[in-house]
Amino acid sequence: MQFTRPAADARAQRPVWSAGRLLDDPEPEARRAIRHVYLPPMRNAQQELASSAGNRLRLILAAELGAEEAIKDFEREQADHFRSLEGHEKIKAARKRINDPLGLLTAGAHPQHMGLSFADPTLVSIARALRTRMSDEGLAVEDIARSGLGYANLLYIATVLAELEAARDADLTLFLVEEPEAHLHPQLQILLLDHLRTQALRSQQAPPPAEGAPLGRIQVVITTHSPVLAAATTVEDLVVLKRCRTPAPQTTSADAPVEADGAPARADADTEAEEKRVGFAFTTAAVSVAKIPFARHEAAKLDRYLDITKSAMLFGTRVILVEGLAEALLMPAFAELVLSALPQEEQRRAKSVFRGTCIVAVDGVDFKPYMRALLSGVGGIRIADRVVLITDQDPRKKKTPPEQDDDQDQPDAEPAAADSDEEPEVGFNRASYLRDNLRAWDVPEAAFHIAESKPTLEPELMRPESNQTVLAETFFDLRPRSQHRWKPIEEATTSEERAAAFGALFTSEIGLPKGDFAYRLAERLTRKPGGFTVPEHLADAIRWIAGVDEATA
Repeated sequence: MQFTRPAADARAQRPVWSAGRLLDDPEPEARRAIRHVYLPPMRNAQQELASSAGNRLRLILAAELGAEEAIKDFEREQADHFRSLEGHEKIKAARKRINDPLGLLTAGAHPQHMGLSFADPTLVSIARALRTRMSDEGLAVEDIARSGLGYANLLYIATVLAELEAARDADLTLFLVEEPEAHLHPQLQILLLDHLRTQALRSQQAPPPAEGAPLGRIQVVITTHSPVLAAATTVEDLVVLKRCRTPAPQTTSADAPVEADGAPARADADTEAEEKRVGFAFTTAAVSVAKIPFARHEAAKLDRYLDITKSAMLFGTRVILVEGLAEALLMPAFAELVLSALPQEEQRRAKSVFRGTCIVAVDGVDFKPYMRALLSGVGGIRIADRVVLITDQDPRKKKTPPEQDDDQDQPDAEPAAADSDEEPEVGFNRASYLRDNLRAWDVPEAAFHIAESKPTLEPELMRPESNQTVLAETFFDLRPRSQHRWKPIEEATTSEERAAAFGALFTSEIGLPKGDFAYRLAERLTRKPGGFTVPEHLADAIRWIAGVDEATA
């Protein structure tokens, strides 16, 4: 191997590997067995397809024709067509129009005459003369500029996909697709992904055409910011690229400057101060979801759970997991109230951090697959840096843990309560159960925060006395003729009685819908933010996920 160390601030040179004599490519035959096709991000497919360069069409024509001799036959065939066109009466007439004055102009010296003929066609010139056109099926094709950007991009993708037909000429073809979602409807993104998956799987199953022939395998690698694509594939095919903060590289003696006599140069005060300021650097790490140590059934659960909204959690470093729609609707409005109380400069930063946080409603209480995916590290790297989990205490539930999933590191459930005539107020404690699991997975305490509503979210909203007016306005907005339902709340003498009476509105025969109430309350808080106190356990969770009081941004 030959490696040249780059000068300061210079681009590093590629190492050169060789067996025996130093060559640029020690194994050209082996290297030709692996090829790649690159699909760049879609930005101006209409211009690319309308271009007169014709390079992509030339490649497709060449792949269709096959061997070099077949290409020559095709060019000779087109040359015959052009020669026959030269005999058209209109071309003869045009030739005569030019030759008549040309003959008069040259008659006194050396008489000249001209002819019109086509240049010998080549595959390149034929491809340049072709133009891609498209329209809705059943209509006459039109200029590509009249099509929408999305369908123009699909047409461009189709021309690139045609190159995969040449995959049978190599052992492995890597199809590298960068951000295919640009200008594509969500449905078209899913169809594209399904087509690429089918192509790859088909290449794995097809036997080579002959003994010793190339295998013709295809592997597809897609980079994307689209939750649609992330949700449409299996979690075992996902790899999350994440930026990680690492200690800054330390200056070694070999890097230190030297004096003219070879002695190390003495660093001045400015240099020493600069070295002290060096704290960290960033590197990119890949977290393969397939390598996360899921318990049995958890990966399959995530495949079903991760819809387009939930899969957005894979694209951020901060996530809030909530049980249902009510919490998901209220958290942004609550965050606006909590963070607005901060000093102006800190408020701006904290609000920006919170807005960049993904809120995921798990539609239930099965938090474990989500938390394991986000926080159970692969090689010390986790998908998420901070995760908040907001759950209910759920009193009077049976004292049994959820499905064990044959998890070897599953902590035991809490010991059963002693027999008594009274039913315990709280049975199985979900917050403690999830906290024990996170510790068993060696997740650091700084990476998660669990906020527990006691007993559920709605009573917590009523516990601060100042909230009664706002909640009453929201209730009567939904149930304008239910003053008698609100009466037990007004007659309560303690905050606990008031909270219990309010919570009963969502469980009694009135069945106040939690989602409707939450969206009305969130809308009211956005329009008139005064007069409402966010429950402290939720306020703490908001400040924690927003990085309030963090030493560094």
